[in-house]
Amino acid sequence: MLHSLIFSTTETRLSSVKHKSSFVLCTVMLLLTGCASLQQVASQDKSLLGQQQSQVTPLKTQQDPVADAAYSLMVAEIALNQGDTALAVKHYLEVARSQDNPEIAERAVRVAVYGQNLEAAVEAAQRWIELDPNRVEARQVIAAIYVRQDKIQEAFTYLDGLIRTSELDDAELFPPLLGILAREKNANTVLAVSQRIAFEYPERAYAQYLHGMLAAQNGRSEEGLRFLDRSLAIVEIEGVHSARAKLLLRMGRPDEAVVSLRKALEGSPDDQNLRLTYARLLVDVKQYEAARVEFEKLHQASPDDVELLYTLGLLSLESQRLDDAEKYMMMLVRLNERDGEAQYYLGRINENRKLYEAAIEWYGKVFVGDYKFDARLRIADMLGRLERIDEAVAHLDEMLKGSQSDGSLVRIYIAKGELLRGARRYPQAMEVFNTALEIVPGNGDLLYARALVAEKLGRIDILEADIRAILKTEPDNAHALNALGFTLADQTDRYDEAYGYIKRAIEIMPDDAAIIDSWGWVHYRLGEYEKAISLLRKALSRFEDAEIAAHLGEVLWVSGNQQEAREIWQRALKKSPDDPKLQSVMQRFIP
Repeated sequence: MLHSLIFSTTETRLSSVKHKSSFVLCTVMLLLTGCASLQQVASQDKSLLGQQQSQVTPLKTQQDPVADAAYSLMVAEIALNQGDTALAVKHYLEVARSQDNPEIAERAVRVAVYGQNLEAAVEAAQRWIELDPNRVEARQVIAAIYVRQDKIQEAFTYLDGLIRTSELDDAELFPPLLGILAREKNANTVLAVSQRIAFEYPERAYAQYLHGMLAAQNGRSEEGLRFLDRSLAIVEIEGVHSARAKLLLRMGRPDEAVVSLRKALEGSPDDQNLRLTYARLLVDVKQYEAARVEFEKLHQASPDDVELLYTLGLLSLESQRLDDAEKYMMMLVRLNERDGEAQYYLGRINENRKLYEAAIEWYGKVFVGDYKFDARLRIADMLGRLERIDEAVAHLDEMLKGSQSDGSLVRIYIAKGELLRGARRYPQAMEVFNTALEIVPGNGDLLYARALVAEKLGRIDILEADIRAILKTEPDNAHALNALGFTLADQTDRYDEAYGYIKRAIEIMPDDAAIIDSWGWVHYRLGEYEKAISLLRKALSRFEDAEIAAHLGEVLWVSGNQQEAREIWQRALKKSPDDPKLQSVMQRFIP
């Protein structure tokens, strides 16, 4: 809305006219500079308000010009209160013409803009300029109205006049202009005006900055970048490097964005805002270690900044600098900041250290915030890793009590079922998923989880039914396609059918190690050993998994390369000595 171009609180202030005592006082105050006494007007307030409750009807003209003006203003405010903006604009414009009071002219502008009477708004703004030539807002609103009307020449003329005559520094003058033009939706007119300003003032950095920012906002990325670079060639403007970097990211050029901010920071190493922008950009492009270094520098400059401590803790955890992560999160705990979050991540830190008892203790302290539910799920996972399966199941059963959303129920049941599957208690896991699907029927995650358990129980019929149910609603679910394809290749002789499913999965997720493994396995089943070995090597290089190693070793053994097969199995056995797939394949081929 155009009225937001003048003052962000215009609509709120206009709505306040519903309180009649407030706008009567406002009306009188607007005219204080024009008359020494308004006692006659004040004495008429009560009767006037009573007459205007149901309908705004002009009374006979007063003889006192000031009283006439006060009366017109009150009629205007009452009309505005009753939704008659046209009458309000009419009366306000009349008073603005007759009174040499810039505040009344300003108010007339607001009311006219609020009522979408753009011609009256322009007239009132021109009167405002006459009465207060140094106020830039009047010229801004006129320019904004002309932009709204697609009057490029008129808008440029007013803004050009403002730029030429203003005594403000460019740093004070141009940002409000940017704010005004950025709100307009007719991009072609906006850019035509801002481009003319940029061409008219080629030596002024802020003029180039104005057009560069508007061009970037309106989808002209290359043009925006060009004009931002022009502004930087003249003088460094705060925020331009950040804007330029964001633009480069949007254009798919993250490396250039990083270089841009790094160079800027080299020139202004003490600019903490610029360093913060650079550090955040490094996070955006997933250069976590470099980001951590920059956040550490910011922390040294502001050691008590809670947000920096929290960010450093997360980045240190991401880069597996667990001691540093613990240090920062413990500082937050001591400061009683980020309550719940700090305790949660201290649990994650100890989980990464495989200190599961300590992790449980920290997760148990998360009683507030969005992390509480996940912390409780992780407690069950930690108990499972400590082989306290029954205790973990009881913990999850306790979570199931009380009111839960479907989403929460699904997560709890999956955690419980996966816990039992991991403990090879497959019938119990199947029972859990059967119960869950009675409560949340047709849920894809539950169907997928049950299918994996069905495979362990040799119930290919259940697996196939569940996966096909998923594929009806999610035909491009690569993991479901892979699960069905691999099972058919591994446990049936339906190799051609399996090939089709896995082929679709690999087309959707060509870099997924598990799907590459299945792709290699189905080629093995079809007798294409060289192709299978190549694919399985690729899968193992992406993810050192015992099952992939078992598959690759089997194909190598069958192909005659038994020595390499033994070496691959032995390496995998050191990492996963209890893996059933690995043990099974070694027992079959090694006497």
